[in-house]
Amino acid sequence: MKILFFFILFFFLVFTGYPVLFLFWKSTNISFHLFPVVWSNIAVRESFTNSILLAIFVTIATTFIAFPLALLMHFVKFPGKNFWRKIFLLPLVAPPFVAAIGMRHILSRFGTINLILMKSGLIEKPVDFLGTGLTGIFILQVLHLYPIIYLNILSSLENIDSSCIESAENLGASFIQSFRKIIFPLALPGYFAGAFLVFIWSLTDLGTPLVFDYPRLIPVMIFQSLTDIYSNPSGYVCVIIVFLIALLLFFSTRYFLSKMSFVGVVRYKTVMEPVSVSLPVKIIISAFLCVLLLISILPHISVIINSFSQRWFFTILPDKWTFQYYREVFSHPVAKISLINSTLYSIITGLFIVIISICIGLILTRTNIKGKNILESFVIFPMAVPGIVFAFSYVLAFSNTFLDPRNFPVFLLIISYILRRLPFAVRAIVANFEQIDVSSEESALNLGASRWRTIKNITIPMLKNGIIAGFIFSFAFSMMEVSSSLILVSKQEYFPIAKGIYQLAGRITDGPYIASALGVIGMFLTFLSLLIIYKLTGKQNISLSV
Repeated sequence: MKILFFFILFFFLVFTGYPVLFLFWKSTNISFHLFPVVWSNIAVRESFTNSILLAIFVTIATTFIAFPLALLMHFVKFPGKNFWRKIFLLPLVAPPFVAAIGMRHILSRFGTINLILMKSGLIEKPVDFLGTGLTGIFILQVLHLYPIIYLNILSSLENIDSSCIESAENLGASFIQSFRKIIFPLALPGYFAGAFLVFIWSLTDLGTPLVFDYPRLIPVMIFQSLTDIYSNPSGYVCVIIVFLIALLLFFSTRYFLSKMSFVGVVRYKTVMEPVSVSLPVKIIISAFLCVLLLISILPHISVIINSFSQRWFFTILPDKWTFQYYREVFSHPVAKISLINSTLYSIITGLFIVIISICIGLILTRTNIKGKNILESFVIFPMAVPGIVFAFSYVLAFSNTFLDPRNFPVFLLIISYILRRLPFAVRAIVANFEQIDVSSEESALNLGASRWRTIKNITIPMLKNGIIAGFIFSFAFSMMEVSSSLILVSKQEYFPIAKGIYQLAGRITDGPYIASALGVIGMFLTFLSLLIIYKLTGKQNISLSV
């Protein structure tokens, strides 16, 4: 077991510690004396300001959507509640990068929304919803990311012992007082965990601004700097700024979460019965949820419509429809190779994540090896480092080596996929390990079974559902990984789906339509995967936390 421990630790040192330390060393050598020069560039300052403001406003907007939605789902009884809890995962299945292709038809000056408003007489001239592109980026990020905060708050609310609220009500407290003194403080850990993920995701989103052709954001400047990485210092400065912001927020969030050990979050708790409401209120709730869902999946609908449209110019909906672009996904050289490559990359990623997660779970829960806390820190660390920083560090650290991603990116691409998804899989596997009664394993060992035979015949079968769910989760979200795919891969023969969509979306003729069809296939696989995970784990809600 010690050999396994040191092997996994070495893996993290090589592919997590070394690239990030090399990036930090290289960036500080360049950045510290050139920082004032680079910062004096108006474009850099504007990009930095835009990125920070975008992340702040996206986090605020998602909070205003997610908090009431989570409270409604937890405290109120209404028809179809279980359906609504699951259906609000839909916005997560398509990254804004994909949705942006279809939304340009919906929100453009002569797109669907403007044409409907003009034909209904509500406006005379078309409204420029997209503006410079930043508005469209904001809308798509909000619609995609609010479920992250919603899921984390809902998970926190599920862990509240209802006896705390009932005691407050028995003592004469109103719901508002109970909310302010009990519910809100107990929901904060989940909120902060979700808000951190939303802020960092928005700050480092690369794909959406590229599709909207909006260059004044930090991720785009980092991406553009890769063409002259050894002569342009702006890329290093931007990367080190993003890296430090992410680290500061990550450790601040973890510190505050460690201090939020409120009484009431207990292992054995009483579950609060949802409040019944009158029929008119139920109708209002259902109408609100329908409107919110329709707005949330509008980007998905736009991509689906775009993938079937043969001609869509100056009309509310396409005036001609076709299946042609789905056929071309399997014949067009870029789309075909992208789909095959991503499927292969994601399967390999899922398999390795499952194997590594089981090994780490065994080390963390079944051994007393000194230094296992260091291993746990390495597992969590990729959550603190944005994908764009990881990818940039790989290009920098492994250039001119046999792992140079400019020559053969597949190995580093799969490694980046593994490291980005591994923290979530390890948490799930460790939680499953902790639920297994150790006495079963001890009995097998006492009867003469070896450690590995015990693991194979007793431990792993008891982890079956968690292993399958971990593989499916890793497969689905690796298929649609954006930052690493765009930065690490430059040769068409190695394109994953995200890179293929980006290349196709930039073509004038049929490219955006084939890209939409490719995106719909990715969306379908992701949604199907989430449904399977629900079925396997039997959970009413999922949380994504730091």
